[in-house]
Amino acid sequence: MSMGIVVTCDRSVPYGICAARLYTGARTEAEAYEVAARAGWSTAGAGSDRCPAHTLPRPRRSGPPCGNNPRARATSADWQVVTDFLTYLKNRKETPTP
Repeated sequence: MSMGIVVTCDRSVPYGICAARLYTGARTEAEAYEVAARAGWSTAGAGSDRCPAHTLPRPRRSGPPCGNNPRARATSADWQVVTDFLTYLKNRKETPTP
């Protein structure tokens, strides 16, 4: 029989605790948490281990949401402003000036 550490989800749910289990097969706690992290678990120990279903997604660090940041994602409202401005420029170009 082989021994290994099991990580259990400590997330409270309406009917108690999630208690999902991950059989890591690790012999040390450090190895177990490494295996759990690779499996998508959030492991902080001491009653705060979370299974993938209860792990909050990590926010993507892309910097400030401004026009100078190429990694910032434009929302549909942003694209609407761009479209409106391009329409304005087109109409301005076609309007004769006195």
